[in-house]
Amino acid sequence: MALDKFIPNPQKGSKIDIRKDLEELFSGFEWKAMGIANTDGQIYPIPKIPQVVTGIIESLGKIRIHQLAKTKYKCQVIEGGSREYPDITLCGGAFGSRMIAVEIKTARRDSKRKDRTSRMSLGSCAGYFLHPDRKMAGCRFPYGLYYEHWIVGCIYDWDENAPSESMVSNIEVIVHPKWRIASRSTATGDTAAMGSIIDINELRAGRGEFETEKAFEDYWRGRGKGYKR
Repeated sequence: MALDKFIPNPQKGSKIDIRKDLEELFSGFEWKAMGIANTDGQIYPIPKIPQVVTGIIESLGKIRIHQLAKTKYKCQVIEGGSREYPDITLCGGAFGSRMIAVEIKTARRDSKRKDRTSRMSLGSCAGYFLHPDRKMAGCRFPYGLYYEHWIVGCIYDWDENAPSESMVSNIEVIVHPKWRIASRSTATGDTAAMGSIIDINELRAGRGEFETEKAFEDYWRGRGKGYKR
């Protein structure tokens, strides 16, 4: 794909309401996985591992977004690799020269404090984020080519003692631009992963710890400059 045809488009006025469309798309989103089926028709329990749950929810979410892109946006959908940002790139069609990044993320409700969640990882503050004008490993296209960065956050209850079909329940989906739910904390320990806020009411409202997208980028690029592997 020729990258020079996709540039950040400063023009406003688009009638596309991505947030509304994604919220409607994921309305009633439920966990319906029963297990892992083999070619003989046997079904085995789903491993009780957060990464597996996230992978299943991401896969189901991508199917929905493909349908939206095909039926409403008439645009191209480019999926990222297993460790590549973003999960989905939307371009062409209703978006014209704009490239839109969509990430599907998950967070568990705290078992003791239901108004809190685990921290979602919003991507790295180093590498491609630190150098938005360059094509770097970990990002499908140069980060700066993306006009918008959206998070579809799936918040759920977890019961590790339940069978596969009911170990995940009460899924609530929030949709916001990435910067609006960002915190000043890393997602997990001493890593380069930017973390989300964890208060559910604040997540619903998109009231993160930054006043503007520029403030978010300046802060995390400052952190990224000091990050050492």
